[in-house]
Amino acid sequence: MKRIRVAICGSGNRSRTVWQPYLRGFDGFELVGVQDTNPESLRQADAMGNVSAEHQYTDLHEMLANTQPDALIVCSVNAAHASAIEAGLQSKAHVLVEKPFTLELSNAIRLTRLAERERLVLGVVQNWRSKSVGRALRRAIAEGVIGRVSHIFFRYLRDRELPHLPLYLFEEQDPLLYAMAIHHIDLFRYILSQEIIRVEGRAFRPLWSRYREASGLQLWMETDGGVVISYAGTLSSRNGHLPQESLQVEGELGTLCNESEYSEPPLWHSKRGASSMIDLTADVIERDCKSQYALADMAILRNFHAAITEGEPLIASALDNLGTLAVLEAARKSYREQKTVNSKEVLPAVRLPICELELEIK
Repeated sequence: MKRIRVAICGSGNRSRTVWQPYLRGFDGFELVGVQDTNPESLRQADAMGNVSAEHQYTDLHEMLANTQPDALIVCSVNAAHASAIEAGLQSKAHVLVEKPFTLELSNAIRLTRLAERERLVLGVVQNWRSKSVGRALRRAIAEGVIGRVSHIFFRYLRDRELPHLPLYLFEEQDPLLYAMAIHHIDLFRYILSQEIIRVEGRAFRPLWSRYREASGLQLWMETDGGVVISYAGTLSSRNGHLPQESLQVEGELGTLCNESEYSEPPLWHSKRGASSMIDLTADVIERDCKSQYALADMAILRNFHAAITEGEPLIASALDNLGTLAVLEAARKSYREQKTVNSKEVLPAVRLPICELELEIK
């Protein structure tokens, strides 16, 4: 297997617990450097045995110049994504970036064009696509298990106002939209193989919330295939017992249903007229949250390697992800201006290739 030299921008929790150890344990990758502006994050990475002091950097450009990696993984704070991606591409490195791709759609379009000009792989970590439920949903809809899809109901209840969380989270703009709704909206596009073309939304902030901006959303979305999506969520729930995520996909022949924390199995199929439901993920062994994240992230890492070395389609390419960012920008415009927004108003006509890759996750 061809060995790819990889550097990482950002040494926060996801970097230290996922990408750094995964790269060290994957025969096809060599971790050559980790950069973070916070020396304490780098010290923690050293203490965990992920990367020694001689491979640590506080300056991204210095790391890229010294290590000259084949690829860069970007998992810095959201606001730094665009500049880090650009630095990686300009150094001729392939790039894999944690969601959100960028906070501004205009930056995402510019960086997608730059990657295409340089013939470099640019992918986005959208791991709800590579979890078992996401894959089973896409397959069931494509195979017509519930017939023509009419509408989707989605509810998200999370208490993300816990005292141990870092203060910067409560200062973020559009916190729910870019922290969690981005996963769900991208999943809708992926499982339907359709684009969301109209969005109408409202945002709210409970009186007790620590968030500077609205921490709750209600969105009404329509796809180019005529599917209606009703989305409601909040980061300020006081829910301590109900599952965080509740998803129902309604078709003419039945319903697909998932009640979970972060899209873990089971995915139930309720067929009209049947006496009981069927678990479409019954063959999945890894059913807890941690195992599903590991399954999904390793699939993305393997896919990134294959995209670089063999030209395999990305699970979520930069070009594809423009469609997700366009919906987020349309949603933000809608609830700020209190009007219905057509996503084509924010994203010029582009053929967005919803990934056709059939994942074989082992």
